[in-house]
Amino acid sequence: MATERQISANRANAKRSTGPRTYRGRQASSRNAVQHGLSCSLPLEPFLSVDIDGLVQALVRPGADESESEAAHHIVRAHVELQRVRTIRAELLAALGPCGGAAILHQLLALERYERVARGKRRRAAKSFDAKSGATLGR
Repeated sequence: MATERQISANRANAKRSTGPRTYRGRQASSRNAVQHGLSCSLPLEPFLSVDIDGLVQALVRPGADESESEAAHHIVRAHVELQRVRTIRAELLAALGPCGGAAILHQLLALERYERVARGKRRRAAKSFDAKSGATLGR
């Protein structure tokens, strides 16, 4: 059980860590996650003019039900997200140059999280598709 001293210290710390207070500070912090566009739900870049429906149809067997088609759609979307991360990584590596750069290296490290999430989404979607279709895509 926390003592009164700990409780009052926690309250004092909480008052100091409430985030930005000014309008300008809140606007700046609201843009933190959209620096490279990976946090948006759908790809908007022109390099991703992938025929998602065509890829879904290639995965789904003829006469499949709607749930199998939906599971295939999740696989394709997760794969496109993974490709987005890899494309951005390649662009950052090309911009890195021989001298490196702390900012670019920091961005490369941040991409690891997005790639890990995209790989996890694709793996879970493949398992779901396997269960619904009887196929073995995820292996």
